[in-house]
Amino acid sequence: MADNVQVVPIEEPASTATATATATTNEPDTKSSDQMESQSDKPPVGMLVTIVNLCAIGVLPIFTFFLSLTLLGYAVWLLYMRSYECEDILGLPRVQTLASVGLLAVFVVSNAALFLRRKFPMPALVVMVVILLLMMFMGLAYAGVNEMQSRRFPATARWFKLKVMDDVNWNNIKSCVYDKGACNELFYQYPKEKPYNRRKMPPIKNGCCMPPETCNMDALNATFWYRRKDEGPPLETEVLYGGMGGILSDCELWRNDWSIMCYDCRSCKFGFIRSLRRKWWQLGVFLVVISILLLISHLLIFLATFWERFKGQ
Repeated sequence: MADNVQVVPIEEPASTATATATATTNEPDTKSSDQMESQSDKPPVGMLVTIVNLCAIGVLPIFTFFLSLTLLGYAVWLLYMRSYECEDILGLPRVQTLASVGLLAVFVVSNAALFLRRKFPMPALVVMVVILLLMMFMGLAYAGVNEMQSRRFPATARWFKLKVMDDVNWNNIKSCVYDKGACNELFYQYPKEKPYNRRKMPPIKNGCCMPPETCNMDALNATFWYRRKDEGPPLETEVLYGGMGGILSDCELWRNDWSIMCYDCRSCKFGFIRSLRRKWWQLGVFLVVISILLLISHLLIFLATFWERFKGQ
């Protein structure tokens, strides 16, 4: 009986086998679709490299070149700009020429760094950083922001005060201002206009050709003033000029004599300083702004060049 027992194989249903085969064949398709979705989520590397190459080769260098053209333009403007009257006594035209030559040198070095950026990227960046930082500190000194400016550094606020307050220098400046006829122009420009708007007048005319406003004088014309009858002569008048305060006797120094007027007043000295300082303050602001922009531009070019090298390896 035991020998006659037969083992009958159990067959799987056709539907179950078909489902298993279908699941087996669908697994690779599911994995491949997941991989395609993950790859589509990533940004295209080729496009990023193209943008960086475009910036490194075209946009940034062209922008930097046009930015450096402002150095050339300002240098030419300084060379051909008319010097202010009497500033040659302080040797400022020579300083103006040196500033123009310095701007031309920075223009040449900046474009040389652009031309050699692929061969010597690091040395070009180091040279430009040193030059631009030096130019920025000089601009801060000219603009009056840097309080650590040296007394010997020409055309700064402290340098102007030391030079103009010197009696020998001021005697020469005073004679020059008188010979140029600054107060004569004031007489013909403002013959009967009263009250006089001092803010619209040049600082040197306001300080040298008129008494200070605190003297409380009445004007017969722009260059002839007299004290009010109801007020005694002010022996001492406190006036503030350029952040400096002190007891000044400008009211007593004023005379209605065309050869005296207020040429010996401190208001005249500070008016002369303000008339000269404006040009050098503008130069300082320009140096600070252009040095920061060129520094950022050259740094971006350096980073783009190294990115291009890294992707090319």
